[in-house]
Amino acid sequence: MLKKGFWLILIIVIAYAVISITTGSPIERVQFRSNVTDYLHKMYTMNWKIDSVDYDFKNDKFIANVISGSGISFLVDEDYYGQMMDNYAASVWRDELKKAVTQKAKEVTGSDAEVIVNVNLMREDSITYHDKVPSYSMVSQKLSSEASIYIKCGFSTTQYLQEMLEIKQWIVKKRYDASLTFKSEKGKIHFAIPAEDLKKIKSVEDFYPYWLQIN
Repeated sequence: MLKKGFWLILIIVIAYAVISITTGSPIERVQFRSNVTDYLHKMYTMNWKIDSVDYDFKNDKFIANVISGSGISFLVDEDYYGQMMDNYAASVWRDELKKAVTQKAKEVTGSDAEVIVNVNLMREDSITYHDKVPSYSMVSQKLSSEASIYIKCGFSTTQYLQEMLEIKQWIVKKRYDASLTFKSEKGKIHFAIPAEDLKKIKSVEDFYPYWLQIN
């Protein structure tokens, strides 16, 4: 009987160790979720819910996937020093830019567009804004070097430069400054423009230095 009890305990210990290594400690997962809940209550007045808690095996830490009341998905995790941080502001800006640019690209080209937006945000900026995040246009001058917009759609085979120019001018007018990439659905058209060069492009000819040749 004692022998059976020993083997049962050993199996439980081994199973717990395997689970902890591959998906994180169950006890630490519960504690992390509790810490995230406290953090979100402290940081935000908006409605939110923790959608899931995942384990980052490579960095040996948990990451919470959170959804705001308005449908914005963002992440909460801990930095190197164990301090909670999130990317809510960056997620708000990605959503703002993606919706606006997608609509504009479709309006100009007449085709559906794939738009990918990336905005890197330092933790201190996230703390400053809390849930009262301004429009990206209000902070683009500060963040343009850390932001990118990728647009892939069915550009015209003959008027693609004019279509790109119209979209680029609209982006500058809206103050959505970021590095800008244009690519056609078949990949034959590919231009990449750094954020600091957006205002330099005033005619279709100005795009030529930014053409990426596809072999």
